[in-house]
Amino acid sequence: MQRLQGATLSLWSSFTPVPQYAFATLNLKQLKQRMKSVGSIRKITKAMKMVAASKMKQDVQRLENGKYFGVRSLQDLFAQETYLQKKQLTFKINKTLIVPITSDKGLCGGINSSIIRETRSIVRQNRNAYKLFLIGEKSLGALQRGFPELLTQAITAIQTPINFVNSSSIAHQIQLNVTEDVDQISIIFNQFKNVVQQVIKRVDLLNRKNFIAQFRLVTKYDTAEPEKEFVQNYMYEYYVATAFYHAMLNNFASETSSRMNAMENASKNAGEMLDKLTLEYNKVRQAKITVELCEIISGASAV
Repeated sequence: MQRLQGATLSLWSSFTPVPQYAFATLNLKQLKQRMKSVGSIRKITKAMKMVAASKMKQDVQRLENGKYFGVRSLQDLFAQETYLQKKQLTFKINKTLIVPITSDKGLCGGINSSIIRETRSIVRQNRNAYKLFLIGEKSLGALQRGFPELLTQAITAIQTPINFVNSSSIAHQIQLNVTEDVDQISIIFNQFKNVVQQVIKRVDLLNRKNFIAQFRLVTKYDTAEPEKEFVQNYMYEYYVATAFYHAMLNNFASETSSRMNAMENASKNAGEMLDKLTLEYNKVRQAKITVELCEIISGASAV
């Protein structure tokens, strides 16, 4: 019995302290590294949120300034007597050129995935009825593999902040891809509602032939200068450019606001994770101290 107790005590003294020391030390080191990593990520997301907030104010102001120029100016143009819309015509749409607008960069919530998902849903209904003109790196990476035969052109690395000159240049490239078999242009973008709400918007534009047929000039303008054909072509280019400019303004404002919200949520989650890691670190540290105190007391009692 005495020998059994000695063997038991010997086994306990040789087994217990070493694993506990190793376990506590290993966990403290890992937790400390994890806390450092999460803290660094939190600093980055906070900085990105501040940058996005600053850009968002500028983009929203640019959107407010461009609303009249992008939409109402065209409406006012056609409301004038010389550009009076004489009658509504209906056209058969056989093929549509879809222009989904996404960002070149990520970390902006789900606005890009929403545009890509909407585009896929439309195209899969009838692949033969659509062509794709992609705007932004995210749409190019997501859609060119699924629909390579439908891709006509893609534009990435768009200069920011967006202005009417840049958007007109892109709109001109879109018009060059409107072949005779394309009856309609559909621009899909994120419409900016407020800082926390963006909705998917689709704007359908006529091709040049249908546009000229739809918006005919009044009779008294036939004898005026410049020539009627020149004015009609100019009007169509302006029609596409202003619609695309308005879509780009909305999408940029939506991107920056969504990025600001995403970085705010990321910073909040990082803070919560850091609090949990700190609590766990203190628990492990306290357990290690308790083990050390128990060993000191046991050693003192043995002496």
